[in-house]
Amino acid sequence: LDGGMSSSKDPAGGNKRTSFEGVEDNEPAQRSAQVEKDCQGLDQVRASSGPRPIDAGLVALLETLSARFEGRSDGLSETEINHLQTAFNRFKIPGESDLYTADLQSLLNYLGHILTGADAIAGVLREVTQYDYLDFNEFLQFIEKFFEYEREEFRLKFEAFDEDRSGEISILELRRLTKALGYHPQRQMTEEALNIVDADGNGQLSFDELCMFLAVYSYREGFTTIETAELRRQFDRFSVDSQGPQKNLKLLPPEALSDALVQVFGLEVSNYTQALGEQLASGQGLQKSTFDRASAAESMSFAEFLIFARRLRENEHERCLKNHAASFLTPAERPGDVEDAKQFDSADADHSGGISERELRKVLKSKSYTPLRSVLDEIFAEVYPDDWDEDESELDFDQFFDFMLVLNRRDGFMMRECEELRKTYERFDEDDSGEVSAMEVAALFRHVGYRVNLEDIRDEVSQVDANGSGQLDFREFLRLMRLYREKELDRVKKAFEKNRDKSTGSLPLKMLDQVLEALGNEAPFPNYPHTEDLSFDDLVDIVDSCRSSFVAKERKKAGFSDVELEEFEALFHRFDKDHSKTIDNKELQGILKEFGWEPRTREEQQELISKLDMARQLAREAGVNDESENGSPDVKFWPFVQLIRMLRTGEDKAEEKKVLKVMQELRFSEGETEEFRQVFRSWVRRATELAEEKEAVGKGASTAAETIGRDGVHRLVRSLGISINPANKDVLDQRVSSLDEHCRQETARLDFCSFLRLMRWLLDSD
Repeated sequence: LDGGMSSSKDPAGGNKRTSFEGVEDNEPAQRSAQVEKDCQGLDQVRASSGPRPIDAGLVALLETLSARFEGRSDGLSETEINHLQTAFNRFKIPGESDLYTADLQSLLNYLGHILTGADAIAGVLREVTQYDYLDFNEFLQFIEKFFEYEREEFRLKFEAFDEDRSGEISILELRRLTKALGYHPQRQMTEEALNIVDADGNGQLSFDELCMFLAVYSYREGFTTIETAELRRQFDRFSVDSQGPQKNLKLLPPEALSDALVQVFGLEVSNYTQALGEQLASGQGLQKSTFDRASAAESMSFAEFLIFARRLRENEHERCLKNHAASFLTPAERPGDVEDAKQFDSADADHSGGISERELRKVLKSKSYTPLRSVLDEIFAEVYPDDWDEDESELDFDQFFDFMLVLNRRDGFMMRECEELRKTYERFDEDDSGEVSAMEVAALFRHVGYRVNLEDIRDEVSQVDANGSGQLDFREFLRLMRLYREKELDRVKKAFEKNRDKSTGSLPLKMLDQVLEALGNEAPFPNYPHTEDLSFDDLVDIVDSCRSSFVAKERKKAGFSDVELEEFEALFHRFDKDHSKTIDNKELQGILKEFGWEPRTREEQQELISKLDMARQLAREAGVNDESENGSPDVKFWPFVQLIRMLRTGEDKAEEKKVLKVMQELRFSEGETEEFRQVFRSWVRRATELAEEKEAVGKGASTAAETIGRDGVHRLVRSLGISINPANKDVLDQRVSSLDEHCRQETARLDFCSFLRLMRWLLDSD
């Protein structure tokens, strides 16, 4: 607040009026109209949502505050003391029971207090101690006095905004006041809190109701009921049972804090959360003071987890403000110096002090999001108080921050799409671990209509695997889906640009079928309710509506490319001697032998029959008309394609088990193993590109396992900064030969498991 308030005399000699810099001071008539509009909006919210349930903890808090305001109670409640004890422990000197007074400001900010200037703290502190440290009892004394100071400051600010001296402030004034105080409540949180504390529903708040409002806001650390429920869900997922006296208490280990927060806020916050989690896990606490020792890392309750979630949002607010603050300055507030002006963000192209939709779209494109109309409208409805006008409306900074926060949480998808993707994700999370392997991701992507292979998926998994686990949690999966969605939208955009009418900027309706076919959709197309030429958003909606038939077609292909399908079809016809479009058991055995998949035992024969039944079922689900009976050894082409996918997947699973066994034997983590896999694959690709280590693959054969030859190993070792001389070259070559499956010398080749063994040998060798 320092430097934030300015006062001026009314020109007519009336009362002094107080305003805040950067807050528009509307004329009385405008304010009156806006207050009426705000009250109407609040009434609509109440009418639509009805009374909200209040949990027992919030009821107890409001009763405590009421008793304190009415003089029926003084001192801190047991709940407040326990809350303060937890916070005190986070900031005290490791291994001791005292707190350095230099850490008081950080502790108060941690607790969500805003008025924490150094002079204010020092003034209150002098009434408690002259020393530079506090024990917990002294800290409680300080807090009680600080509460008194804080309440009085709130009263002064309340009176400054109560310009008509009515003893109440309007909703409009409340928003300006909370912003001036440094709070940034979302619109939905403001409406929730007002629904609870505005007892008579008149859209006006007394000072006590203001204090109640701030208490309700702080109770859930500024989060709405829905947000709190999601935070609770993620807390419960990552928490463990307490080992202390309260056996039923759930606690979150510090090393799980980052993953839990990322699941709520998205991958955009992962750098901050990882640093925070590492700090807590180190046992150093949160104090700014440095110590040469640490305490045991403490787990946290849900109440404390909410605090860290709020601190994360505050950090994101500061980061957003740093990057975009200048876009919300009016021309008069911008610096006159040309060099300084160049440093400002250019999002607000018209210098209006707000972000229009056109300017917002530029920001989103710079962050690799394609701004779709449906996504924009959904978020506008959540963060903007009125009906959004794409030509006239603008977002202020807090609305812009809320918009970006929601967008990042959903990774650019609509809420409905996020829910559908979560259901799909959970279906393929077979062990309900909260993470899916690259193999499960590949199967998931084929299910939703993308052609992928396992090795490419592994590369893509490594790009979004923020926590380095080698697998994808839901947030990482959502980011991967966003990357695929953007590729898809880019294809639609190019088709739109290629075929649009240059004079109108729209796609002629007569071109629609041609564009849909070019994008891989098959006629006949459904009738669409469009009578005019199409915008890009219209085309995206139509392509999305065609997706169900497109996905069915891709499922029928089991994720194989058209080239692969042509090879399979040629192989199928080669063994279909009587051209009946069906191969019998003997013919099938011949095909499987080409792949190296022929069954050798009675059990394997029975397993093959079961897989044939499953392949027929998968083909039927993909729209194939197959009337073959279960248990039949005969198979048609499209069930045969599904069978190949199942057998390929079986090979991949066997390879994964082999890698897991070797990984555990060699004491590598999953993250380390994935890093080695990326190194291995990059050198395999490099060798292939140089055409130095190609091996012929028979037509129709299964994909050969990736391997790296001895020369490739030499180049890889040199890239690690290790010089190879004649003596150690012989040692290295002998090791490579010993790891080769056939113990070859000059032609030795290593698959990935052998490569892992080589890496362990290099790490353990001098």
